[in-house]
This record gives sequence, structure tokens and C-alpha cells, in this order.
Amino acid sequence: MNALRPSLLIASVNQRSTDPAVRFLAFFLAWAELMRWKVPDIHIRAAVWLATFGQLGVLRCFRGFGKSTMLGIYNAWRYYEDQQYRILHQGDQDGTAYKTSRDTKRVLSRHPWTRKLSDIRGESSFWWVPGADDERNPSMQAAGIMSNITSSRADEIQNDDVEVPRNIRTPEAR
Repeated sequence: MNALRPSLLIASVNQRSTDPAVRFLAFFLAWAELMRWKVPDIHIRAAVWLATFGQLGVLRCFRGFGKSTMLGIYNAWRYYEDQQYRILHQGDQDGTAYKTSRDTKRVLSRHPWTRKLSDIRGESSFWWVPGADDERNPSMQAAGIMSNITSSRADEIQNDDVEVPRNIRTPEAR
């Protein structure tokens, strides 16, 4: 007798729910299953928080939590939900921001629910998901916090690990 695969159950729950926290949690757990991760309760709580308050608040986690990894999954879910969504992601420097950008693209290309979004146009610094119709403003723009980002439009701005010893030691740097 074949057991029901958790991803099928998760997909079913996701398609029926109007609650974004349930939808993101289902998306996150489907990815975790694909990656064969054991998901601790704290990541469940963080996933619910991101879907509920992610646009409005600060997610502070202990070092090694996996916040940037979760953010890449969250970003992919945003595009799964709405291909017109635009994210400006900033890190302490360009290279750090590009990591999350690349991770988001990786999730989009490998997640079983987003394969239709894997034909992404652009580089790590800025790119568009299929279905995005704003040619002036990319789906994802990634840059360091000190970069000159002007005339960009975004539905969500993420500052991920922008305060590091190199850029907070002096009042001028801060």
C-alpha cells in the first residue's frame, strides 16, 4: 500500500486556503521536503511570521538560524502568488545581496510549484519572472546597502544583514 506523499497533502491545503500564512507554510514545507530537511518548530513560527508580517516588520534571529535561506524561499513564494510583485533586496554589500537573489532564482527553478517561473530574464543584480509586465522595475533588484539605488519601485524592501562590523564602526559609516 502506498502512503500519501506529504507534498500532495501540502499542495491540497495550499490550494484551499485563503490565509497567506497557511499558503506560505505549505510552500515552505514542500521545499523542505524536496531538500529533505528536518524542519524545527522555530522555522514553522518564522514562516508564519514572514507571511503575516514580513512586509511590515523586522525578523531578528540568532546567528546560524537560516534567515537568508528562508528569505529566498519567501521571495519565491511571493512570485508564485503574484508575478507582478517587486522586491528590492539589500545586503551589506552587492555580493551578499546577490546571494539571496541567486537563492530565490534557485528555489523558483527547482520548487515543484514554480517551475513555470524558472525562465527568468536578467542577472543576479536584477531580473524578471515570467509574467512580470513592468519592464522598468524588475521583479528582484539586489544591491548593497551603500549602492546608489534611485528611481526604483518595489512592493517590498528587504534589508538583510546590512549592519556588519565593517559598516557600523564609525558614525559616518552608520
